[in-house]
Amino acid sequence: MREKDMSYYTRLELQWDDADYAHGSLTPQLIAEAAKSFVVGNGWSLDVLKDLLASAEGKGLDRPGYNSIHAELLIAMLREISLAFPSVTFFARGVGEEMFDTWARDIRAGEVHREFGPFEPAE
Repeated sequence: MREKDMSYYTRLELQWDDADYAHGSLTPQLIAEAAKSFVVGNGWSLDVLKDLLASAEGKGLDRPGYNSIHAELLIAMLREISLAFPSVTFFARGVGEEMFDTWARDIRAGEVHREFGPFEPAE
């Protein structure tokens, strides 16, 4: 999907399997901290970290979403976060404004293991 075709707002659902994480349970705060350098490095508002915290707390689909940060960049941020926790598998689902503007990723140690969407719009 071309960037111009993607939603302006993307809601993000984020879950993880931390059974192999040697330091105990991974927290939403640790996830947000791991994203900070990526967010700052891309010149994004620190509000993105608040959105990420909400996504990690299970509130991501109940909010307006990430403003003008398209799927590829959100996925890149998630890959960067996963590098900070290489023994944790992350599961992410992005939902845009359009019905079929949906994607999902399974990420571990910075690598995407399964992916779904986003899809080209029907003509």
